[in-house]
Amino acid sequence: MDDFRNILQANDERVNALQGWVSIHRKIMNNPVWQDPKLLKLWMLCLLEASHKEHEQLVGKQIIKLEPGQFITGRFSLAESYNYGMKKNEKVNERTLWRWLKGLENDDFLTIKSETKYSVVTINNWNLYQHDVQLNDQQVSNKCPANVQQVSTNNNGNKGNNDNNLNTTTTTELENPIALFEKILCRLSPIQSHSLMKWVDEFEGKSEIVNEAITIADNKNKRYFGFVEFLLKEWANNNLESLDRIRAYEQEKFNKTKSNTSFNRKPIRKEKTPSWFEEGQQKVSNITAIGDGESPEEKRARLERIQQKYQKSGS
Repeated sequence: MDDFRNILQANDERVNALQGWVSIHRKIMNNPVWQDPKLLKLWMLCLLEASHKEHEQLVGKQIIKLEPGQFITGRFSLAESYNYGMKKNEKVNERTLWRWLKGLENDDFLTIKSETKYSVVTINNWNLYQHDVQLNDQQVSNKCPANVQQVSTNNNGNKGNNDNNLNTTTTTELENPIALFEKILCRLSPIQSHSLMKWVDEFEGKSEIVNEAITIADNKNKRYFGFVEFLLKEWANNNLESLDRIRAYEQEKFNKTKSNTSFNRKPIRKEKTPSWFEEGQQKVSNITAIGDGESPEEKRARLERIQQKYQKSGS
């Protein structure tokens, strides 16, 4: 009987967990997590498991106080939630899932505080995008952070809004930097894709700045990730936070390079003609001048006389 009650209680908890709505911002498509369906599912699970308000949860005989954006889990409970309803051959084992979760922690998606029998997972920057009321499109566009938190949730809250369980904000987005890079430069590795989107975060979600670096690399025929990252580092180090400032900076660099090239161009050196060459040329000119106007017979006779003269002097 107790087992039956426990099953009913577990089912009630699962039903309650499915209450409320989730708002997904389109910018999640710019994140590398979007490229991996299994990792995306794990990230969505974390967001949906997170509490939207302070509450206490009983773990064994211990009461745990949870803040907004936190949830309690463990290897086996995480695997149970992740694999719920999946076919046996599609399920992911608990060790793999926990390794993925640690990977999300390493990439600053979340923080894990492990105890002996459980772990508390905290979604990073939860309070920056989670609100008690749904934001309108303009507010989401202004306040949604540019980091990995592109999905806002309200778990177990706003139960009166269940008629609209999935609420998607519509905004005009620039081209995905990853898609642009792979379209005009080369294929990116998963690590490079992640790094590229971290640069979007570095520039406060301004994808157009990263796209500008990609375009410059294409124009300069520098078709590799290192050059794009070099430009982004240079702009960040110079506190260039807008596309206009970056373009002005790059134009100034181009003008300086062009000016230095013209200034450093050395004049063509005129070689001094040796005196012996000039004397030889003068003699040839004199002989030619003397011979002008002569008939072929006279010229032949004159050359024979010169030859005889040199033969006598040589003997």
